[in-house]
Amino acid sequence: MIPVILSGGSGTRLWPVSRASYPKQFCEFYDQSFLENSIERLKPFGSPHIVTVSSMEALTARTLKAMGLPQTNAIYEPMGQNTAPAVALMCHVLNMNGEGDEVVGMFPADHLITDQRAFGIVLNLGHEVAKQGEIVTLGIAPRYAATGYGYIEVKDDVVATAENPKGGVFSARLVRGFHEKPGQSRAEEFRSSGRHYWNAGMFLFKVNVMIDLFKKHMPEMWQSIERIEKDLSNAKQIYSNLENISLDYGIMEKLDKQVCIPCEIGWSDVGSWDEIARLADEVPSLKSDVNAKVFNQDAYSNYVFSAKNKVIGLVGVNNLIVVDTPDALLISNKGQSEKVKDLVGKIKEVGHPEATDHPFETRPWGGFETLADNKDFKTKRITVDPGAQLSYQSHNKRAEHWIVISGEAEVVLNDEVIPRGPGEHIYIPVNAKHRVRNNGTAPLVFVEVQTGSYFGEDDIIRYEDDYNRA
Repeated sequence: MIPVILSGGSGTRLWPVSRASYPKQFCEFYDQSFLENSIERLKPFGSPHIVTVSSMEALTARTLKAMGLPQTNAIYEPMGQNTAPAVALMCHVLNMNGEGDEVVGMFPADHLITDQRAFGIVLNLGHEVAKQGEIVTLGIAPRYAATGYGYIEVKDDVVATAENPKGGVFSARLVRGFHEKPGQSRAEEFRSSGRHYWNAGMFLFKVNVMIDLFKKHMPEMWQSIERIEKDLSNAKQIYSNLENISLDYGIMEKLDKQVCIPCEIGWSDVGSWDEIARLADEVPSLKSDVNAKVFNQDAYSNYVFSAKNKVIGLVGVNNLIVVDTPDALLISNKGQSEKVKDLVGKIKEVGHPEATDHPFETRPWGGFETLADNKDFKTKRITVDPGAQLSYQSHNKRAEHWIVISGEAEVVLNDEVIPRGPGEHIYIPVNAKHRVRNNGTAPLVFVEVQTGSYFGEDDIIRYEDDYNRA
């Protein structure tokens, strides 16, 4: 099996921790990011591939490296156009690589599954059914009458089974149809029917079978995708004209036959702060240590997440969700966090960068966090990975002071190599060519203080660059 992880979402419902520049799947709400958790879960079934957008390349590349996966396992869309184009591109790339007869397991990057044993049994069952040419979906047994999910309705017909370690069997059943997100009364009917299951966006299929379905149901899209070169060099031009449509709408709801495996695998899409709070209460092994410095006085049933682990006091308030980050604070009543996405829209409308941007950014060589930014100066904490170096560059409108905090820096200043260690400083004048290398085995960390008339990231002239940005 080829596990494929779709990792293109922006996760605005979990603002301010998740933002467009650093979305949910890369955030560490627990001891690892959701993407890392997904990769770890799927590794026993094959080498996971990731489909994401090119703007997430630096974050994705770092994750692949950290998880011991080759960089060639990533497929980068030039822009997000929903799940149908993403799956079509993935099938096209795998087919060009001679893997058209392989079974793909397709999974969202930002979901959580706590019963790995049951998940493995269900996945192996789905793999066997998909090898026969069937399209297989995993249906989640509804815990409550959810109005935020689509539903899959199954028939009595069973095509294959596998033993459930908790008793009974997992049954692969024929699908009667898909249902859009229902109202409350219909959701209650679905929950009690025993035939309706949440559509969690997890599918298994053979690559060439899905290609045939695109040719049948979305021929124009497939004809466009098929023109994309193996190195994806012409993908941007083609992608801009593709229809923005989900795989459910474009393919799944049009099929005469498909199979669903209803299951209970401890699944959550972690789609809101309310769900994060529920998981912290119900799954002790996932409980974060962010509450270590939270103090309550006549305050009950509150959930607090502090990205900086600062001391937080609550007095006389109940059932709140409090999310604190260095540059933004969210306070919500429990049960209301689904409205966070609308709130972010309002913040974005008035032009606040905090709606989409974090004070930290990831780069191919490491990353930086902005500590202060005003009209007189800008301060960053910069981390350079072992073996990495920044581009050889200059700035027209600012000078820089670098102070090494940890690690060993090899600074190149106007072609002169200057070593610097912890506690040492170097001054970079305006228009001076400069770069820094980390030749050590530990991360290099230094503080940068910029002075001048303009501190934008676009004030940069690159002369040499390891990442083809010069």
